Amino acid sequence: MDLASRYKGVVGFVFGNENSGSSEDSYVERLLDRISNGVLVEDRRNAIAELQSIVAESHAGQLAFGAMGFPVLMGVLKEERDDVEMVRGALETLVSALTPIDHVKRATNEVQPALMNTDLLSRESDSISLLLSLLSEEDFYVRYYTLQILTALLTNSPNRLQEAILSIPRGITRLMDMLMDREVIRNEALLLLTFLTREAEEIQKIVVFEGAFEKIFSIMKEEGGSEGGVVVQDCLELLNNLLRSNASNQVLLRETMGFDPLISILKLRGSSYSFTQQK
Repeated sequence: MDLASRYKGVVGFVFGNENSGSSEDSYVERLLDRISNGVLVEDRRNAIAELQSIVAESHAGQLAFGAMGFPVLMGVLKEERDDVEMVRGALETLVSALTPIDHVKRATNEVQPALMNTDLLSRESDSISLLLSLLSEEDFYVRYYTLQILTALLTNSPNRLQEAILSIPRGITRLMDMLMDREVIRNEALLLLTFLTREAEEIQKIVVFEGAFEKIFSIMKEEGGSEGGVVVQDCLELLNNLLRSNASNQVLLRETMGFDPLISILKLRGSSYSFTQQK
């Protein structure tokens, strides 16, 4: 794969060794070999747990993973769906590979491996389709980690992800279904949809067609309306994305639900109402 080859060149440059022979690089390569070619199931699971740990904690480990790890872990997600523990481990490792390591202070002009990994993964439309398909899995952590990966990709490569999700049959439908999932997954889906609908009129229309207004107002009611916290705020931010510059969505809201659900958010209880900064 040409992109991966170029990435390996960058990794070699960062490590200061054209053979990319750092200890982290070699260690990651051995772990990936155990995952790909291991015979014992338990050894392969241990290898993926070790890989997740080094990618979560090491700047160099993230770089090394980006150079050679994606094909191996995407293969696990594609071929080993029945092994929930392996799939969980692969997804958690991908989350770590796309998450900047906060405790490591780096120069502003230095390579940022989490951003590079995001760029690499977001270029593969087949990978995005595979990730979306995982949202239909029964395991809670599989769905949760998948949403975290998609959110990380949208945060750093929004246009590319918007185009990819639009091109995938039922891609947005699968994301909308997550709003009816368990609370933790629902809240993650809210954040993801907020990123997804920014400055994307076509996606905004599809999201509304999939019942976004009803779902958003239902969640806000469950969370206490004007007495609610950050979840209500996230709902309002998503609603703002869907309405602010989209005339057809504004008309649809007026003709279907009307403005009463929105106005009710402004009805404050008591004569001496106390405003927090969030409210």
